[in-house]
Amino acid sequence: MMAKRLLLLIALLPHAGFAADSSISITGSLKSNTCTVSGDSKDLTVNLQESMTKQFRAKGNKGSMMPFSIILDSCGGFATAVKVSFTGVSDINAPGLLKLDPIRGNASGVGIQLLNSSKEVIPLNAASATLNWQTLEPGKKNALIFYAQLMAIKIPVTAGHVSSSANFILEFQ
Repeated sequence: MMAKRLLLLIALLPHAGFAADSSISITGSLKSNTCTVSGDSKDLTVNLQESMTKQFRAKGNKGSMMPFSIILDSCGGFATAVKVSFTGVSDINAPGLLKLDPIRGNASGVGIQLLNSSKEVIPLNAASATLNWQTLEPGKKNALIFYAQLMAIKIPVTAGHVSSSANFILEFQ
């Protein structure tokens, strides 16, 4: 009985013949490939100015395009491009447009359309894969130009205050 226990104990012990010394080397590097959003661009206000309801007699009529910029500072040496998406509450009548805040006295029948520097529409809440890369100059201040404009989405358009908000998301390459 004692011999069986000894054999069982020896069988459970690790065998020196099976041991091996091995190592894994892990290497890599960190590269600075993002930018910092300038303080002036963190809480932007875009003034759409005054528009007249007579400009919006039919669905799709648009107001003046008002430019705004998102300034990126301290772009790392490997920051070559960025995608900018805008998120917010979309209008039920035009899902790609920002809905006006539901505040008493606000205008109705219009939404806010966002456009890129080429004046192409940037759909609100768009998937990153559908957006274009914008080239960056590493190590420099980069101004990303956009436009906002009112667009008639429901007739009649009623006069009133215009307010809404959106967030922007940056994806760097």
